[in-house]
Amino acid sequence: MKKLVWMFSLLLAMPFAAQSAGGPAIELEPAENNLRDQNSLQRGAVLFSNYCMACHSLKYMRYNRIARDIGWSDEEVVAKMAYGMNSVVDDVETRMLPGVGMDVLGTEPPDLSLMARLKGTDYIYTFLRSYYQDGQGKWNNHALEGTSMPNVLEGIERHASSEDYAQAARDISNFLEYVGEPAKMKRMDLGWKVIAFLLVLLLLTYILKKEYWRDIKH
Repeated sequence: MKKLVWMFSLLLAMPFAAQSAGGPAIELEPAENNLRDQNSLQRGAVLFSNYCMACHSLKYMRYNRIARDIGWSDEEVVAKMAYGMNSVVDDVETRMLPGVGMDVLGTEPPDLSLMARLKGTDYIYTFLRSYYQDGQGKWNNHALEGTSMPNVLEGIERHASSEDYAQAARDISNFLEYVGEPAKMKRMDLGWKVIAFLLVLLLLTYILKKEYWRDIKH
């Protein structure tokens, strides 16, 4: 019995140990993003286009899907994210030519379609805000030491208020969470309806059971 308890405790501890071993080197800041904030999603889409798409893609998303979900017309999403260079039915691809990432950065920049599901929005938010310059004046990041990614929000950090800088990182995190699961809010809304239906069904079933057993003596 003790052996079984020990093995069960070990199995429970393994996911937490793996998460701790593979997690970031610093404590994550809460992103506090809100998928229901459509203005934030729109700002995040524009910021992603301006600061991230030079290297990164969202290959599992199309422009028209983004437009439909965050409240833009087809013309608006092409103008604000693609600057008229793509069709509304195109996938959101990086503007970087093949091979350039390896030549310039030493690695191919990853697609970010599922980054929020893989790392979480707190990680993305913290990563964007954790850049620092080392003793040689080179950019590094407390959340991912040795990162090849430059500080893309440096201009906002230097020339905007700390609140605006934090909001920009939050908007990008919010947008990437939406991209990771576009139907998340619909799924959550549907979940409450299913739970409400099951509760009503439970009540009706209980009333029906009482009616069936009303004349039966125990």
